[in-house]
Amino acid sequence: MALLQLSIIEAEKNIIERTAKITIVGLGKMGQPLVLVFTNAGFNVTGFDISEETVNMLNVGRTLIINEPEVQDRLVNAVANDKFTATINIEEAVKDTDFIIIIIPVLTENDGNADIKNLLQLYQDLRDHCEEGVIFIQESTLPPGTTSGPVKTVLENKGWKSGKEFGLVFAPERTLSGRVIEDIEVRYPKIIGGDTENSAKITKILYEQVCRKGVLNLTNTSTAEAVKTFKGAYRDANIAIANQFAILADLYNIDILEIIDAANTEPFSHIHKPGIGVGGHCIPVYPRFLIAQGKDMGYLPTLFSTSREINDFMVDYAIEVFTKYANQPVEDVLILGIAYRGGVKEIRLSPALRLIPQLRSLNMRVKATDPLYSTAEIDNIFGVGTGIEWDENLLSEYKNLIIVTDHVEFKGHESKLNNHIIYDGRYVIDHNLVDNSKLLQPGRLTLQNNDH
Repeated sequence: MALLQLSIIEAEKNIIERTAKITIVGLGKMGQPLVLVFTNAGFNVTGFDISEETVNMLNVGRTLIINEPEVQDRLVNAVANDKFTATINIEEAVKDTDFIIIIIPVLTENDGNADIKNLLQLYQDLRDHCEEGVIFIQESTLPPGTTSGPVKTVLENKGWKSGKEFGLVFAPERTLSGRVIEDIEVRYPKIIGGDTENSAKITKILYEQVCRKGVLNLTNTSTAEAVKTFKGAYRDANIAIANQFAILADLYNIDILEIIDAANTEPFSHIHKPGIGVGGHCIPVYPRFLIAQGKDMGYLPTLFSTSREINDFMVDYAIEVFTKYANQPVEDVLILGIAYRGGVKEIRLSPALRLIPQLRSLNMRVKATDPLYSTAEIDNIFGVGTGIEWDENLLSEYKNLIIVTDHVEFKGHESKLNNHIIYDGRYVIDHNLVDNSKLLQPGRLTLQNNDH
């Protein structure tokens, strides 16, 4: 009998004894670590993905995920101990399962709304193949009201009712690439919100087995959805404030980092660090969810719209400052990093995606290098001939540099800089170690103005 149809005491017993079965749908950068959190705790997990290559590799204990601690070692152990198997067959994936955890990418439409067409089709397919009593847990981020609205509607179209034939819970992932397993297991409490009380209670017991910080069981799915989207918009707005401060600091001819360090000595000041822009799957996306939903409901959250405009503008500001201080037409420029942040092989909404085309529109010959990307991968994104394999000697060869990504590989090479023009959008270069070059950092042009 499925857990949802048992008493809470009986369901808890099955979970604690690890007889409860888990299916995880979406075996990407977040899905794979989540699998291995549960297998490491003794659960049997089946993974489903539409990529046959991914499934085949995982079933022999290999992963393409890089810079994610413990994933490879745990995967080998899980496969060797028959705790994990992956499949592209959805019927096989959900057979006799108790929990189906969905963690697939959710993209945005042009108007900022979440594009959930593929997600709803997935739920329909899962519904058509699973048995009664399964609990669906949605981990990938959705706008408030989506789980209890369109998702629930699809599941109930079978004639089932939430809380009876199926359970429905929203439980947002709260992780950062590069430390996903650590974030799940030890850093943060798990947040969940159930469509019904029983579904939430059983799901809470499940996550308590792997989350040492405990589980926060919120009122409903919409509340849990809002926690994730509101937090993302909050971050975006605070970064926008820092970026506006940086531009003002340049106009005032003062140092933004000195100001931030001093201001943040007070416990209620938490000014973020400025930069060349905001990228990734989360922070620049979730405000757009809220803006689009707000418009649909007759309210425009203008702060979020303005924050998005400010953070996108930082690429334009970088180009403006870079060309101004060059004092002559720039023909060749090397972009250091295409990933949206250091140590992560992810380019979604990276500032590089806007920067490189804009530089080319100014008739500059643009090359790009990133230690996490091959030249072929860079060429595939930006055009043939763009990519160059990372080597620190490139810093001597190219005199015009724009730093987009704070990869650790880019740090500690100040001695190679001589008669360079560098726009450092991530504060990678130590100003005190640079001579005979123009080092331009957002909010710190005063250092350039005073030294040269």
